[in-house]
Amino acid sequence: MVTNTIKKQRVPNSERRRSSIKLVLDSALSLFVTRGYDATSMDDIAGQAGLTKGAVYFYFKDKLSLLEALLLRTDKELIDPIIAKIGASNGSARDRIIMLTNWFAIVGAERKELPLLHVLVSLEMHGRGNRIEEMVRKTYKDLQNAIAEVTRVGQLSGEFTSDIPPEYQAAVIVALIDGLL
Repeated sequence: MVTNTIKKQRVPNSERRRSSIKLVLDSALSLFVTRGYDATSMDDIAGQAGLTKGAVYFYFKDKLSLLEALLLRTDKELIDPIIAKIGASNGSARDRIIMLTNWFAIVGAERKELPLLHVLVSLEMHGRGNRIEEMVRKTYKDLQNAIAEVTRVGQLSGEFTSDIPPEYQAAVIVALIDGLL
């Protein structure tokens, strides 16, 4: 008698781990943006991810650690690339500012929750004095410094007014992006 047996391929632990972590982070992103950090529980995140709460705690020791990992991922996928892109561009200062705003518009349209995370977390964590507040402050500072450098170049070339310090112009651009998101 011949039997047709299909062998199931065992998924390597490292692949299952990556997949589970991505599920947790994606679920947390969605919930933090729609409900807020404080209003979201680890149970909520586990439920949306289709995992047990124990599995979520296996990957992240607490909700703050999960948020920290999510912010790091967001920096890597959103902030770091545009800072590198405007820094490496040979375009005019005006073209680089347009590139920056287009980047946020495209990412905002395609991945709505991603650019909102820093905005909402900065509001919710303001004044808490924790590591998350410091991380968000650093991200904004890095973005503002990159824009201020482009603004300095624009002032030297005559594209932008020299009446306003580059740091102030950069702060306004960051605020406009946040407001538009």
